[in-house]
Amino acid sequence: MKIIHTSDVHIDSPLSSRLSPDKVRERRGELRSNWRRLIAEAERVGAEAVIIAGDLFDLGRVSLRTAAYALDAMREAAGITFFYLEGNHEGAALRDTGLELPENLRFFGEEWTYFEADGVTVAGRSSVTAGMFDSLKLPTDRKSIVVLHGELREGRSGDEVIGLRDLSDKGINYLALGHYHSYSETPFEGGVAVYSGTPEGRGFDEVGEMGYVLLDTDGNEISRRFVPFAKRRLHICEVDITGADCTSDIDERAAEVLRSVPAEDLVRLTLVGGYSPDLLKDTDGLSRKFGGRFYYFEVKDSSRPHINPEDYKYDKTLKGEFIRAVMADESLDDGMKARVISCGINALMGEELFGE
Repeated sequence: MKIIHTSDVHIDSPLSSRLSPDKVRERRGELRSNWRRLIAEAERVGAEAVIIAGDLFDLGRVSLRTAAYALDAMREAAGITFFYLEGNHEGAALRDTGLELPENLRFFGEEWTYFEADGVTVAGRSSVTAGMFDSLKLPTDRKSIVVLHGELREGRSGDEVIGLRDLSDKGINYLALGHYHSYSETPFEGGVAVYSGTPEGRGFDEVGEMGYVLLDTDGNEISRRFVPFAKRRLHICEVDITGADCTSDIDERAAEVLRSVPAEDLVRLTLVGGYSPDLLKDTDGLSRKFGGRFYYFEVKDSSRPHINPEDYKYDKTLKGEFIRAVMADESLDDGMKARVISCGINALMGEELFGE
């Protein structure tokens, strides 16, 4: 059988980006509709089950409207069984609404809960604690999938910590994890632990390819494949401005970095590297030049002035006096000196003191 492993959908999550009000509404609608899109994807690929490894919702209280939306989507996909592990964000929020639950929805309890699906044992528990694997009892004559929500670490398990040392010789073929929002795999003796990641990134701490994991239990092993699914990706694109002589140099370097980024995505362009204090940076100009090419675009300046004190030893300008004074101040570390000089040069040039 085919199974989709997903997690951290975070239906109705608030957005903290600088999107315009219209795009905030549009983006929230897109993030909300991901749940129905994912179920439609399960039907398209012929999946008979969907594992939700925690945090289907974003908060511990779910509105009746949002809960009904999620449940109706499951109910309409009657040929799919949904194995739902409640995560740390939502708790029992869905059940607390009191709405009628669809017949094809299965909940994992606080202790180990077991289901059978086409010859595969699916076990999970919402409580992650020390010693929890001591009570895990999996049959030895069939494949097994274990579902948990928490942080995977070396060593032993603890509160909200899943210890890799506890996984060996437990009969676990596939450990379906939720909590981290990026896809990753960690092998252990007898199996593999996989974070499916969120199906759609929301902020710039969730960059890169997002999607779900498609499992196939036919054959001797449980095969797996990460499937990109996000409607829009988030990108942090770094532009090294070291050695740039003018704003047009920065523009050209930015254009090259952005060349392959799809127009429907969200982009943060980050300036890095060291630059001459004589270089006039124009972050507003970069925003005007490239902002209209993408769904969302912002510029962050993480570059620092590269100062050779010898270059300003005999400079009698106000800038030279300022740079010498800062460089001679032993109370400042190198990072703070660069920050102060950058701020001062911006002030001398009539620019915003701290940039973006």
